[in-house]
Amino acid sequence: MKVENAKEKEESSSCLIVKHDDKTFLNLGCCDINIGLIFTYLYIISASGLNIINRIIFNDYKFTFNFTYGFIQQLVSLFLFLVIGTRSETFKKAVGDLGFSEFSKFECYYISFAIVFIINTLIGFYGMQLVNNVAMFLSLRKLTTCMLFFIDLFDDKRKLSWITIICIFLMSGGSILVGFDTFTKDYTGYIVVIINNVITITYSKFTEVFKRHTGVSNLKLLVYNTYLSIPILIIGALFFGEHIKVYKYITLEKNDMEGTFYGFTFYLFISCIFCAILSSSFFISNEKTSSLMTNLVVNTKTVFITIILFLIDQKKNKITPMIITGLVMTTLGAIFINVESLYTNLKFNSKEESKENNKKPEETELIDINDDNSKDNKV
Repeated sequence: MKVENAKEKEESSSCLIVKHDDKTFLNLGCCDINIGLIFTYLYIISASGLNIINRIIFNDYKFTFNFTYGFIQQLVSLFLFLVIGTRSETFKKAVGDLGFSEFSKFECYYISFAIVFIINTLIGFYGMQLVNNVAMFLSLRKLTTCMLFFIDLFDDKRKLSWITIICIFLMSGGSILVGFDTFTKDYTGYIVVIINNVITITYSKFTEVFKRHTGVSNLKLLVYNTYLSIPILIIGALFFGEHIKVYKYITLEKNDMEGTFYGFTFYLFISCIFCAILSSSFFISNEKTSSLMTNLVVNTKTVFITIILFLIDQKKNKITPMIITGLVMTTLGAIFINVESLYTNLKFNSKEESKENNKKPEETELIDINDDNSKDNKV
């Protein structure tokens, strides 16, 4: 019993796994896989797509109305959660009751998290608009991993393998090299992105604290967060007069976008889909793994985003030896951390375990009964 408890404690202290149980691991017959890892890869896909589309909307279509943009994304996300998501029994069980009585129990948590979420989103939009260089922006965002690493190392005292530590420094160092080659004196944009990093860490750790202290699923937190974000974003849009600016933008009175309005609508719709997937996958990944693991594995997106954007616009993003070196370091770190996370969160079942799982208890009971009857007859 002590050995099992020690093993469970050791697993829970790792940044790559929380606990091996039926709710955390999905049984696929031949293997068990951490559900959080599946959603972490969904997060990578959606974050990569959203990052690229955001830049198209901000730079090509000149749509920089952050409150309005956030409102549209949250409105579509809420529709997807409540109309499509509730058709899934698993989703409904995870979310549970969404009544006022449930909200009143943790209203302080819900409101605080919604405010942090909105600030994080808006500052993220603003930072991306100020730091137009892709390499520099991603390098600054990579500091979030280092900050989370030291927080988990000294505060939560989580166990970190030497491979994890090497991966952190490979990805962070590679991103710094890529960003250093494009360094400018745009200190305002850099400060905004660093503030975004701090709020992102607060946002990530809050989900862990919320689950630990309340026992409420992160999906419920996500739905309430979306509910509360919408009225706050509407108030912000009205306060800063974005409703007038957006009207002028739609009527093309002051529109400098490169492309048609239908193209803009298409990108806007896709960004909303990516936003819904990103939000839900982030919450589930944090709940089933940890904020550090989510951040580490998601750093794989940096490789895809950087390479794709370099290929799309080679005039703005020139490739130099330092950038290539940084990309190679980041790629190696991403490969190593993904291999380790798969090794830790993917459990292959032996043939004997599969046979035991396939045994029917009813058949065993019938054999035992027959054996008992034969013994009674002999007596």
